[in-house]
Amino acid sequence: MIANPNSTSQSPALFSSIVPTLMEVPDLHLLSKFTHYAGHAEEMCRAIVEDPDSDIDAVLVLGGDGTVNEVVNGLLGPADKPVESRRIPALAVVPTGSANVFARALGFPADAESAVETLAGTLAGNLTRDITLGTWNDRWFAVNAGFGIDAEVIAGVERARSYGFAASPLVYLNVSLRAWMRARREPPQISLQTRTKDGEEVVCEDIPLCVASNTNPWTFLGPLPVVTNPRNSFDRNLGIFGLSDISGIKGAAGMLHLIGFGYRKYFGQWIRQNMIRVDDVVEVTLSCHEPRRFQVDGESAGVRQSVVLRSVPAALKVFAPTVAHHKKFSRRPWQVVRDLVRIR
Repeated sequence: MIANPNSTSQSPALFSSIVPTLMEVPDLHLLSKFTHYAGHAEEMCRAIVEDPDSDIDAVLVLGGDGTVNEVVNGLLGPADKPVESRRIPALAVVPTGSANVFARALGFPADAESAVETLAGTLAGNLTRDITLGTWNDRWFAVNAGFGIDAEVIAGVERARSYGFAASPLVYLNVSLRAWMRARREPPQISLQTRTKDGEEVVCEDIPLCVASNTNPWTFLGPLPVVTNPRNSFDRNLGIFGLSDISGIKGAAGMLHLIGFGYRKYFGQWIRQNMIRVDDVVEVTLSCHEPRRFQVDGESAGVRQSVVLRSVPAALKVFAPTVAHHKKFSRRPWQVVRDLVRIR
């Protein structure tokens, strides 16, 4: 088990409640390690796969999507020189990050206590599945990647966390609104060229918003799923979503559509005139007129001008429930307020 002590909801109390649940799984031998710096999880996983005497069957991530990304890259190695599949342990996850898109898309509950109970059952039953992953240049991603507004939001949230604020839904909403307003004044100019599994090619020039996702939903804003490509799943290739215009009422409506507004027949048709949606994409090239921030799995990946994303089916074996859990847990008003504005 690789635990990130800096993930949003990680705490000694949570850790001490998770371990006893896992230790009840028959024949489970658990070795726990904590990460101490960025990239540490990747280094530990790389050491596991490079050790010919390693007897580790699975790596359990106690963290968010960023930690999952590190573990995936450590287990699989460079995307252009993948590790032999027989040497790769399966991946398991208990969500303790902010959005936790990967775990929730696999069907785990959003809260860690419920998720670890579900995971214990999947471990006991050896319930695994092979999932599709994405690559960008020589790196892997599990959830999403993109230029533009989403990358600006990630950078803004990271700044807020550096000031002591947790990555709460209120912080994400505040940063997102600011990023959207900046993008309306100075819209990014993103070009994309895609190729689908069926050989269809889609080319778009100078659009202000474009994201690639490997999951459905694309992300979560607190309890709200942000859906870009409803047909997406870990069994298909990448989904590409874009907006041709983010100005005016139609642009605002297009953003709200992602979190569930405007699905009535005629209103939805009006909004979709502004949308670019391509499913089952095996390769896409994203490029900008000038270097822009780029994000991968909810973490900033620096400033780049172009990237090539590809889809790799059955790239990794993961533990996952056979039935998705969408447990709704009640919270008192003070708990809602706390989660909106909490400070670490």
